[in-house]
Amino acid sequence: MTAFKQLRALVQMSLRGIPQRLGTSIVIVIGTMCVVAVLVAMLSLGSGLREFSRLGARDDRVLVLSKGATGVPASSLENAVVRTIIDAPHIKKGDDGKPLATAVVNASAEGRRKIDNARVTFPFLGVDGQYFKVYPEQRLIAGRMFNPAVYEVIVSQSRTDALKNFDIGNKLHLRGVDWMIVGRYQGSGVADLSIIGDGDTVRSAYNKTTVEDVDAVLESPAAVDAFRAALASNPVTAVDVKTELEVLLGNNKGLTGLVDFVSYFVAVVMGIGATLAAVNVMYAVVDSRRREIATLRAIGFGGGPIVVSVLIESILLALPGALLGVLIAWLFFNGNTVSPFNITFHLAVTPALVALGILWATVMGILGGMAPAVRAARVPVADALRAT
Repeated sequence: MTAFKQLRALVQMSLRGIPQRLGTSIVIVIGTMCVVAVLVAMLSLGSGLREFSRLGARDDRVLVLSKGATGVPASSLENAVVRTIIDAPHIKKGDDGKPLATAVVNASAEGRRKIDNARVTFPFLGVDGQYFKVYPEQRLIAGRMFNPAVYEVIVSQSRTDALKNFDIGNKLHLRGVDWMIVGRYQGSGVADLSIIGDGDTVRSAYNKTTVEDVDAVLESPAAVDAFRAALASNPVTAVDVKTELEVLLGNNKGLTGLVDFVSYFVAVVMGIGATLAAVNVMYAVVDSRRREIATLRAIGFGGGPIVVSVLIESILLALPGALLGVLIAWLFFNGNTVSPFNITFHLAVTPALVALGILWATVMGILGGMAPAVRAARVPVADALRAT
């Protein structure tokens, strides 16, 4: 009998014997289910945050930061550099013939949450008249637009919903000045987390002489490299050009990295416990089949097929647990709204997480069955003779 036929026969025998070992089999299934459910549910937080960061990002929109800046807050662009960037080639022109580019001042503001009165910090953007042409998806939905050279702001819908005293007509006390809320806007993703005012007024209130970034819409997504090369060839502009998606993902990289680290750490700890339980269960299975395995060895079955058959049984017991764990995570977590880090978004159980959960369970099955499988292959043939 060939090794493949031996393996097929051994697997069939193992599967037929599972009903007789139902209790021990359920231990492996439940342990794997718990590990996969926790892993996928926790990773859905980072996955949801990444998907939230992508909302509203356009392939033809770029942000220009100062050279070497690790992020928008660390960037600083002088006025002369800003003018050079806005006049650079490959920036799309609006209906009025002006470049679709805007200089953005990034400051911060504070408020208190409605649910627990906790103090939170969020972005305060100072912009010029071109900003809403560069970001047309950010639209005014109530009130009016702020006036230049006046302490007026518009607030995002999410800030209005989450924070106290953020309705139109309220005043925000920032930097020793009362800013009147005159309008409410709605954006998507991280764009819906800010308040916005006149750029020069914000710069004056926050004692800023520079801006953090210049945002522009290019002629096409394919023009990104050409635009980057044009600025690199100009000695005046020592800058980095990043696509909007690169910036958005980079902004939340630290948070998603932390969430993923905690998720994997918890899953590894739980996985070790579940794998040890699987090892003990598979050892019990091997011991219960000791005479059967020894007899098979005596009639010519090789050690290799026996090792592989035990591993396959261990994996096949882990896979139902993986599927149940993924199903639980999807039913109870996918699409749920959460608000960690002062950001509201939806948990996301993605196909990639489903595949990861199944892979994780497969590895647990292999590790749980490896030592018992080797032990099964080493059962002395003499045991079969004594059994008979």
